[in-house]
Amino acid sequence: MNKPLILSTKKLDVILRERIVQNGLAYMEYEAIQVKPLTFESPAITDYVIFSSKNAVKTVLKNGFLLANTQVLCVGEQSKVLLFKNDIKTTKTAKNMEELIVFIEKMAHNASFLHFCGNRRLPLLAKKMAAMKANFKEIVVYETTLNVKKINAAPNAVLFYSPSGVESHTDMNTIVNSSCFCIGKTTAKALLPLQPKDLIVLENPSIKTLVVKAIQHLKKHQHA
Repeated sequence: MNKPLILSTKKLDVILRERIVQNGLAYMEYEAIQVKPLTFESPAITDYVIFSSKNAVKTVLKNGFLLANTQVLCVGEQSKVLLFKNDIKTTKTAKNMEELIVFIEKMAHNASFLHFCGNRRLPLLAKKMAAMKANFKEIVVYETTLNVKKINAAPNAVLFYSPSGVESHTDMNTIVNSSCFCIGKTTAKALLPLQPKDLIVLENPSIKTLVVKAIQHLKKHQHA
């Protein structure tokens, strides 16, 4: 009998890969998207800096932009952890952009905001800021491209981390017979119309938690 197969749409740390295999499951991985940092000129300091992804945090920190004289808002635990490792505390960490916008709406409307983001960011924040007539600027600091690839296997579970990853993977692969595990509501929204066998959404988890949930799910159904 073939072992249940977990497919990750990004490469995992060796410890997580080993954990899957040690639980009697098969494992495959590939990079469904590719991220390229972009050069940018450091802008003037604003009252608030917004990060909506870990990739934006990585690029901005590598560029040497100083965050000591501004308040930092971010989406996602991964962004928060990376900032904290670089001695930067966040004023607010939201599970998703919708939650962060609710927080921003309660602030003084004369505050200034700077959003570091990728080229495939969703327009939700920019539209809200325009409606509020806020002092707001976006700077694209990384570029995401799709790495479309046909997977010659039938995974029992697929791990997704972003809407871009969903778009890339499903361009040449079906998920109707797979249980899909994803981080956050935004990624889940991209999966819903594609009718996966199961859709398990984890709000603000670590990648480790996502892997553990997939292992538990497959082992439970394997012995059912």
